Amino acid sequence: MSADAQLQDAYQEWRRLAEAEGEAIRASNWTVLHDCQNALQQLQPRIIRWTEEAQHEWQRAGVDRSRKEQDLRTVIAGLIEIEWRNNALLNVLYQTAQAESCELDQVSHNLRRVQRSYAPTRPAAWTSFS
Repeated sequence: MSADAQLQDAYQEWRRLAEAEGEAIRASNWTVLHDCQNALQQLQPRIIRWTEEAQHEWQRAGVDRSRKEQDLRTVIAGLIEIEWRNNALLNVLYQTAQAESCELDQVSHNLRRVQRSYAPTRPAAWTSFS
């Protein structure tokens, strides 16, 4: 398989993983999200290697390198858009979780105040010396 074909496959895999990330975020499936992110990290060095190899192939074959690179930029722009959407969704979920946490902290604080107001005072361990 040529480096160009491997590069195209790698970008398709990146798209699949980025879309799976989005689904995992929407489902709050953090394990799947973590797995997708790990797979993307492992894919990055291969993309770099195949990009260099593909550029050499294009040069040897006399292919219009600027056209190929423009096509890749278009693919990458689409992938970046998916990643931005995923990031925005994560930020919304984070802000929501943070607001819920603050609300729960306030409820806990209020509950402690109510308990102190209505809880019976503890009797002294001893009341006299005799």
